[in-house]
Amino acid sequence: MLKYIVTVTEDLLIPSALIGLICAYCSGIWNKAGHIALRSGIVVGIAASAAMAVAKNTTKLIYTNQWNLWIFTATVIVTILFMITSVAVSVKKLAGRVTVAVCSLAGALVALAIFYELPDVMAYPFMFDTAGNGIISVNYLVRLIGWSFGLILSIVFMVYIFRCVVSLDHPGLLILVLNLAVSADAVRCIGQALRPWLTHAKWLPDFLPVYNKAGYPWAFPFAAFVANNTLLFSIIVAGVALVIPIILYIRNIRIMSTYNNPAQYRKLRFIGRSHRRIAVTAAVCFALAVLNLTVVRAYDNRVIELSPPEAFAIFNDDVTIPLSKLEDGRLHRYEYTADSGVKIRWIVIRKPGAVSYGVGFDACEVSGNAGYFERGGQVVCIR
Repeated sequence: MLKYIVTVTEDLLIPSALIGLICAYCSGIWNKAGHIALRSGIVVGIAASAAMAVAKNTTKLIYTNQWNLWIFTATVIVTILFMITSVAVSVKKLAGRVTVAVCSLAGALVALAIFYELPDVMAYPFMFDTAGNGIISVNYLVRLIGWSFGLILSIVFMVYIFRCVVSLDHPGLLILVLNLAVSADAVRCIGQALRPWLTHAKWLPDFLPVYNKAGYPWAFPFAAFVANNTLLFSIIVAGVALVIPIILYIRNIRIMSTYNNPAQYRKLRFIGRSHRRIAVTAAVCFALAVLNLTVVRAYDNRVIELSPPEAFAIFNDDVTIPLSKLEDGRLHRYEYTADSGVKIRWIVIRKPGAVSYGVGFDACEVSGNAGYFERGGQVVCIR
């Protein structure tokens, strides 16, 4: 469960922040044109993601690294064009075709953000490891709960970022925050796009220059920094979006507007309370997301040490273990060193509800000799 809480949160934190900001930008500033571009971007992104999820997991037509390169490249190009046109429109109050261009670019950013991350998220429920128990099992349900929690958290964060922007109603600040967020994401995309170029992927176009360390000394350190700090970029993009909820909360701590009677005062208090709640909800979602990506991830990836082997006796070439040592119902580990020096581990546990014992090698075909440990009364592979 924890694995999918972390994975889905990591996959969707950047898209949820960007889409929340872009949705507010399109619907709040451009009205009808913005709504059309926004809906088109969402529909195209989800439809393309569903098709990609099916193609990835049922055919061999999709080469992920190659597709990702084109997505990263398109994202960077669309981001640059969007930043230029959005700033130009806000400064010079341009209209007409420029308005259509801004809305189209915003819709394209939404579609690209969805298309890059959503296919894997869609495919997770069909890839859960249920230890052979199928969909109707506790194993599947536990993983589905983790997947659902990460998905719901991301959606709620996106919705409340949108609501905070609408409630604040500050177009200038929105454009600034949105451009900072998409810029940080574009830097991430550039770093990711460099990876196949650094490794001299054979499918790269011939017109690209060949990478060499002497000619491009900056490329590898930059790509390595991006690859090793994906969590940092997720927090930066979402943190930039969080600026608006923070400002919204601060502006509604006190009633700044004038009022003529108690009824107006109560209305202003109610509005201020509502805005603070919206801001707090967005902040709580951000805090939970960061908690998932740091503390929960560290806990889920913690190193589990196997319990030390216990003593046993050999009598007439038979291994003997007193049954009295197994009455606690806990996992007991044993190790025998063969004449060749090979160490053979096995485990024994008394089964609950009956006088019978589970005996097996402390290894399996999937994880080799990684071993098993006891958790919540169950024997679990350490991997």
